Amino acid sequence: MVNFSLDNFFDDANLNGPVHNITSEEGCFDRNSTAIRVTRVAVYCVIILVSALGNTMTIMVVRRNRTMRKSFHCFIVNLAATDLIITLVYMPRLIVMWLRGSEWLVEDTFGSVLCKLVPYLHGVGILVSILTLMTLAIDRFFAIVFPLKQELFTVKSSKFVIAFVWFVALAVRFPYFYSLRIEFHEERGEFTCGANLTRTFERVNAREIYYTFLLIAFYALPFTVILASYSVIVVTLRRSKVPGDKEIAKLVKKSRDKASRKVIHMLVTVTAAFLFCWLTYFVAQIVFNPVPCYLRFWRIFLAHSNSAFNPCLYAVFNEKFRKGYKRLLFCGFR
Repeated sequence: MVNFSLDNFFDDANLNGPVHNITSEEGCFDRNSTAIRVTRVAVYCVIILVSALGNTMTIMVVRRNRTMRKSFHCFIVNLAATDLIITLVYMPRLIVMWLRGSEWLVEDTFGSVLCKLVPYLHGVGILVSILTLMTLAIDRFFAIVFPLKQELFTVKSSKFVIAFVWFVALAVRFPYFYSLRIEFHEERGEFTCGANLTRTFERVNAREIYYTFLLIAFYALPFTVILASYSVIVVTLRRSKVPGDKEIAKLVKKSRDKASRKVIHMLVTVTAAFLFCWLTYFVAQIVFNPVPCYLRFWRIFLAHSNSAFNPCLYAVFNEKFRKGYKRLLFCGFR
């Protein structure tokens, strides 16, 4: 029977399960054959390569193209930077896990620092991505629904918004950071890294309270705002009319609407890709306690694939990114 639980929602410190259960479970990945381990490492190396290259190029394209220095592109750069952090900070740890199982190999002070920072930054990155997608939806909502008013975010103000998003994500995930620690399991003779909010805050329902808050405030609410924003945008684009019958006005409107639709198509697709890739990750955390072994690799693999998908989506839907990527690939990164 499935146990409905919010205990580990957004919790990624130990993919073998909660730190207090890992001994009895003996670690899901510890029992994998060599062939399975090598295959998983190879797959993750591809994701890391595509994500690192694609998101680095995304940042460079915006930086080198003066016409792309707009609030919209600032938020895209923030998404790319977040994907880079998840890729370069957290994914290498998974490669070690596929090869060595749940054992935490780095000990002493440096090991404790890594145990806190690596899972913490991964959790922060997830929240930053969600909040940035919501900010993009709100930005486009005001730009299209109220086109005659001053734009909601300038380049300067968008930087403050991005800084605020990071501050909120870092602060909200701090209890998780605080509870992360290395523990030695005598039965297995190895160290593991994990979080135990119940023990840290000495309250039985500490985990339930914390993860329920995350679920509502940083998943349900943001995606409700995103859905509402894009729904109104679609209706507005379909109903928008130009006063009078002047051909020039019609041509201007047609050109503006075409550009707006391209941007909306890209953002809706990027948001849908995020939902698709991370849905299994989130749902499995809620429905299962602990997450079954057969799901653990696939849920994290699908979630992390999103970091590699995003640059590909930018190239498909945006001509400036497409041309910028080509210049970087064929002319070098000079």
